Amino acid sequence: MRVAAIGALLGTFLSSCASGSSTAPAAPPGAPAAECAQRLGPRSASPPAPQPSSAPAAPPSRLLVHAQLSLAKLAAELEAHVAPRLAEGSGVRIGPAGVLDYSVDRGAFTLSVAGDHLVVETPVQGRARACRGGRCYAGCEPRALVRAEIPVWLRPDYRFGPSRLSLEFTNGCKVRALGGMLSVDVTPLLESALAPQLERVRRQIDGRLPDVRVRVERAWRQLSTPRPLPLGGCLIVEPLGFVQGPVEPSLTTAHARFALLARPELRTDCGDGAARIPLPPLSADPGLPDDGSVTIGMEVPLASLTRAFEAATPEAGSKPRVFVARAALEALGENVSAELELAGELCGAVALQAEPAFAGEDGVIELTAGALDTGESARVRAAGLDPAALARQLARLPRVSTPFSLPMLRAAPPALARLFSDPMFSLSARVSSLRAAGAAARGQHLVAWVEAHGSLWLEQK
Repeated sequence: MRVAAIGALLGTFLSSCASGSSTAPAAPPGAPAAECAQRLGPRSASPPAPQPSSAPAAPPSRLLVHAQLSLAKLAAELEAHVAPRLAEGSGVRIGPAGVLDYSVDRGAFTLSVAGDHLVVETPVQGRARACRGGRCYAGCEPRALVRAEIPVWLRPDYRFGPSRLSLEFTNGCKVRALGGMLSVDVTPLLESALAPQLERVRRQIDGRLPDVRVRVERAWRQLSTPRPLPLGGCLIVEPLGFVQGPVEPSLTTAHARFALLARPELRTDCGDGAARIPLPPLSADPGLPDDGSVTIGMEVPLASLTRAFEAATPEAGSKPRVFVARAALEALGENVSAELELAGELCGAVALQAEPAFAGEDGVIELTAGALDTGESARVRAAGLDPAALARQLARLPRVSTPFSLPMLRAAPPALARLFSDPMFSLSARVSSLRAAGAAARGQHLVAWVEAHGSLWLEQK
């Protein structure tokens, strides 16, 4: 499945975006028109401390990977490892008819995907001669079809189930002895002679199947390890599990769908990373879609929003013209609680609550739904101002840039996927849609979410 390559692609993709600024550029506030023309009265009591609550985690992402393998190349690999001669014998007694000499050879392998199985077929051609008294007097050429069926659905332990092998004679073998008075059907004898050899062939076919478990365990360890990025920050994939989807019926290509469940984020530092979990059993989803939905989180320090408040200039025409001289922020669930010291035409301290928003194309986190509590609203009214209007005005002041814009993200995956192609496989990314998907406060950070729909395609060259 080349999951390690997928993890590397995601890491490089995000690291390429890590060169952006974390805050909006500071603008000099300039001199207010009328310093402290209005002033907020003192609080009758300190505002109650906000009770933090943990922000919910993002929904698990489902990264869809289409893997395509040439059946002709698989057939050629079997050709190289399974001997053409399946069975042979000489001097086998067949009663009054004398003895039998025989040989059985296989033909070319053909592969197909039908139903829930990879089907391997090869025609069998036999040659038999009946001999008596040192003279071979009769012969026949039996024909049969050997068919192996391998389950395409992996077991929960990431291993293939054993193949089933069958032999069907399409043309039996009879010899006539004693002047035609005696007819001997040697087909059962050939079938018995072939049985142990076909079991050997079955084991050879199973032995050519990849050890998926070993590869997945290696990929799981890599995906579970925080990865420092060259330009700063850390990629946390937080894998949650793997899902296998259906394999498309085909006479030419094995086309399977898989999904990696994860919560990928680009964080400011690796820290302890996400808690590692053991590799869970493989799950199966016959309805796994063609495209997946991936939500990537990007951390920005909450201190960036503090600096953005203190560097912001009020909107033209805003009344009163207000600056933030000092800001102290903390997360309140998914929202932000801000203690602001105002300057300009309005002076005094005010406590604001607002929601982070990330919705545009330019990769900027803003605040929306600003509100003052009942006590703060009363102080603002006492100063002759509208509390709701002031809350909206203050919430519009800060803008925090994330390290990427949406146009950059749309352009990056196809080019990066081409870089990870190798002489055996080509990797391509197909992104059908990408959008900013909101933001939230979490501890000492803001997290901006980007939601992408699409898939990765891994094709054998």
